[in-house]
Amino acid sequence: MCEFCIQHGEGKKWYLQAKNYSLELLNCERLRYVFSFANNIERWSTDWASELDRIIIADPALKHQFIARRTKYFKRVHYGQVVPLEDMNQILDMTITIIRLPCVCRSALWGRYDFRYCFGVTTSIPLFRNFCELYPDFSSDLEVLTKEKAKKTFQEHDHDALVHTVWTFITPFIGVVCNCTSRDCLPLKWRLHGGLNLFFKAEYVARVDWDKCIGCKDCMKSCNFGAISYSASMDKCQVNQFQCYGCGVCRAVCPHEAITLQDRNAIPLLAKEW
Repeated sequence: MCEFCIQHGEGKKWYLQAKNYSLELLNCERLRYVFSFANNIERWSTDWASELDRIIIADPALKHQFIARRTKYFKRVHYGQVVPLEDMNQILDMTITIIRLPCVCRSALWGRYDFRYCFGVTTSIPLFRNFCELYPDFSSDLEVLTKEKAKKTFQEHDHDALVHTVWTFITPFIGVVCNCTSRDCLPLKWRLHGGLNLFFKAEYVARVDWDKCIGCKDCMKSCNFGAISYSASMDKCQVNQFQCYGCGVCRAVCPHEAITLQDRNAIPLLAKEW
């Protein structure tokens, strides 16, 4: 987390600092990057995946060098973090403008633009106005939401087992928060199946209270990261905390409130598992 020099600055998580959403960070370079990203994600994702495949075929030993180089690049321009619902609500509380827009990952993967699981967030109304003025065609498909409507939508996504994430556009400016699954999200797919790190795990990990767990497996079915297993002998579910990304969606689907989130940094062995 220290890469951003904002890990826990001023006693806050980096994504809960209003300055990282502010107009002061906005410039023409960032506006161009946002628009270019939205319009070229399909080509870029294909190029990155093809390059990784070529390297693995040519010399598998070079894979780690490629991943390290790409990770360093993305931390500078477009990086994210998994965020549980309560922290996402804090983000929504401090924003002024919340805009629902088509999901670029799903459009790139499935060729459809009717999936609306991404949200532009900013502490500035002028940012939204500037974007609309510069890119009127793209902006025609955007929808402004109230904080109450956005919070309700995120809660629904939580119960639908969608992972919440925040994303920078030329770090540290945060421009978008998203809701996705390991099936539909390009960064999740790349990290889980290709080892390419494009985001941090959440600052939390899940824990199952066996006194409350009834072994229904709802949490295991909802986990996008394969971090939950079932013990037939105990008739209980358990979390592999090294594999857990701390999104908290398993907690949302548990019918007996048997799952809680713990501070990742409070567990020494997990403190550096980002």
